[in-house]
Amino acid sequence: MNNLLPYRSLKVAFLGSLFLFFTSCTNGNDYPICKIGNSVLTISELNKRIELYYPNLEENEAQKLAIEQWANQQRILLEMEDNMPKELMEQKVKLDEDLLQLNLYTLENKYISENLDTVISEKAIQNYYDQHRDNYKRESYIVRALYMKIPDTIAKIINADKYYLLKDTKDFNEINKIGNLYATSFYLEQNRWIYFEDLMREIPISTSQKEDLIRNQRHAIFFENGETHYVNILDYKTKSITSPLQVERAKIKQHILTIRSNQLREEAKVIILNNVRKKYPIDFY
Repeated sequence: MNNLLPYRSLKVAFLGSLFLFFTSCTNGNDYPICKIGNSVLTISELNKRIELYYPNLEENEAQKLAIEQWANQQRILLEMEDNMPKELMEQKVKLDEDLLQLNLYTLENKYISENLDTVISEKAIQNYYDQHRDNYKRESYIVRALYMKIPDTIAKIINADKYYLLKDTKDFNEINKIGNLYATSFYLEQNRWIYFEDLMREIPISTSQKEDLIRNQRHAIFFENGETHYVNILDYKTKSITSPLQVERAKIKQHILTIRSNQLREEAKVIILNNVRKKYPIDFY
């Protein structure tokens, strides 16, 4: 536990310092701003810190905070160097590996962006859909039900509440009359099965409320925007359905791109490491 805290506290500072050091070295017009010990803060590193950490602040405030950030990083490193040099070396080795993985990942992303084929044919989409058809299957409810949507002003007068539960054998005839005369939308095919989602398309309730309606409540009245919605679920059962290709097309394209990207990342890792081994050989003393 004693080694873990210093490692965590130094990780961001050390990685940040290394990153900013390397980026600042690329600027030929660099000049020093301040120093602590042998460490020098240059104008290019200061500007990079402001860009990364304080982009929305006024210039003077951003410079002040960026300089203090840099100074604290150097102070902590010097304190570790003076008091815990062994632990500092251990952390540097770990951080070097972290930086390697970060830089390698960045180079892999560059390779992917340069080599990724983003053109996906309809045949490729169809093949993926056919090969993974089970992934697009889901259980859906089908129901026998009654549904009406009637303006509130009329609903209060005609007393449809009395009939829509079909408590009496004559009630369906009354509901059928009301639906045809007054409803702005209705479904009264009590012996015909329909997908529950299609029936509930116009009803202003959440998915969880719909689940409760079909499993437990079975009938309800909802009010919205001057309309009264009457629902009576007479019977229900589940049915396995396959989501159509046109619904899944965008997701399939993204899946194919992800597969291609992952394949390129594995390829990139090998190519990049082989290239840098040749470009930067080890010189032994």
